[in-house]
Amino acid sequence: MKRIALLLIAVWLACPAFAQQPPAAAKPAGGRMELYLEAMDGQGWQWFFLADTVRRRLDAAELGVYPLVTRNADGTFSARRGETELAEASRLAVLVKSYQGKLISYLNARSLTPSADGWRDAALFAGINPDELEKRAASEGVAALADAYKRSSAAGVTETALFLGGKRYEGSQRLMPLYEAVNASLPASRRVALPAGYTPKPKPPPPGFWVVTSSGIARNDALVGVFDRYFEGIKPAMLDYDSAERAARFPALEFVPSYILAATLEAKSRLDSEIKAGIFKENGGYLVYEDRQRSGLYAGRPEKKNTLEIFVMSQCPFGVLAENAVLGAAKNKLLPEGLKVEIHYIGEAVKDDKGAWGFSSLHGQAEWEENARQIFMAEKFPDKFDAYLLERNKEITSPDWQKAAKTAGIDAAAVTSGFEEAKNLLAANFAATGALGITTSPTFMVNGKQFMVGLGELTKVPGFEKIPAPGQPAAGCAK
Repeated sequence: MKRIALLLIAVWLACPAFAQQPPAAAKPAGGRMELYLEAMDGQGWQWFFLADTVRRRLDAAELGVYPLVTRNADGTFSARRGETELAEASRLAVLVKSYQGKLISYLNARSLTPSADGWRDAALFAGINPDELEKRAASEGVAALADAYKRSSAAGVTETALFLGGKRYEGSQRLMPLYEAVNASLPASRRVALPAGYTPKPKPPPPGFWVVTSSGIARNDALVGVFDRYFEGIKPAMLDYDSAERAARFPALEFVPSYILAATLEAKSRLDSEIKAGIFKENGGYLVYEDRQRSGLYAGRPEKKNTLEIFVMSQCPFGVLAENAVLGAAKNKLLPEGLKVEIHYIGEAVKDDKGAWGFSSLHGQAEWEENARQIFMAEKFPDKFDAYLLERNKEITSPDWQKAAKTAGIDAAAVTSGFEEAKNLLAANFAATGALGITTSPTFMVNGKQFMVGLGELTKVPGFEKIPAPGQPAAGCAK
């Protein structure tokens, strides 16, 4: 539940109220915001809500929104999140070109109608015939996207970005910092004054903040933005794991990417519940959050050459799909030659006051019992375990595990009689997985260090590209 408890990761999409746009009027210089928006990017929509709220509060402010796409080598366009996002980007590009005065109304309505065909209601709300918009997107969309791409390229933009007065806005993703920045950019005569009698209180400086990454492991800007919601104006110093500065400042760091705060009294107070939940580790005067959402590096772990470790819950449907995909790829010789595959399990084991093991697993008792049987078979019948697993995964929730054992040539009676030993093996396995902080099935570890969640991430690693995707490769079960 720690992953779920991490409010640092929650997408904050509070939709403000909206209003039909008045006729455009000439406005003096200053206060011009330009948002380059990926049509299905949550962070981009946050920026839209903030910017539009500021625009409606400041009469002299302006907001332009432009869709953001990628141009392929063959001249066609694509969007990061696939065809659905590209189709929406095409409609936005046409709106920018032919319905500029209705664009903001459309976007506000679209944010409240997120279904695939919600754009039709959004068009109607904005006073646009959706059939006409659809026809224009089909006939004029490519040319409109070309104009949008030309604009974003000239601005040097490749991902969602907000500009103010022609310069990239680097401030906090908060309402009042953006409001204050836009207000300050307006001519003095058009600015909105502070409420009478109000004197701003000095803001405490944010704590020191470092983000440690490594080659091929990028910073998560959305996560940095959430830190900013706790500590306004916080900016991370970027460190490479292999740098001398990282070694000197954080010598005991074991995982990257890590997001590290100075453990000031203010920081510890604001993050008290997260610290108590174990989301942050306090170490040497610092609070460390290890981001295991997608991929990373267990830099302090010993190397295990040519080894793939799979961490699963035996009855997790996504874990089962991943196991089948990997074992099928091994059978078809699509994996690195000589690769060793190890399967580990996710759950908890605690001894009672009499020294007996008590187990818990996300999918209940049947799952941890299956985990125990599997780890026993892998230990005692290693040459037959893969055959058992492939057969068992056909009906993983069936109580008749003996059927799969018989098919694989495993002595079911030996497994039953060895169940106490199996429980000891499972307890040790749970402890090792827990020590790594792994809570999502399936998770993978390549060569003992390279970490990733979901089969989709594994297939990005050299040597594993040929593993066939079984459908929903990015999904998983999390405890």
